[in-house]
Amino acid sequence: MTTLRRYTLLGTTTGDGTLTRLLSTRPAGSIVAHHVDGRTERFELTDVPMHDGTFAAKPLDRYL
Repeated sequence: MTTLRRYTLLGTTTGDGTLTRLLSTRPAGSIVAHHVDGRTERFELTDVPMHDGTFAAKPLDRYL
């Protein structure tokens, strides 16, 4: 069975300042690409739960 999870892309925000979120059916440990400020960044999906019920997606191409 495929599970849809909501991830928070750590260290990123939308134009209005809210945290950037991503929906995915990929398992933890997967690497996804997402466009941030006109460039593509890679994020690793994790099993780490956030306070808002999403899971953390940590950036791989920069430090927080």
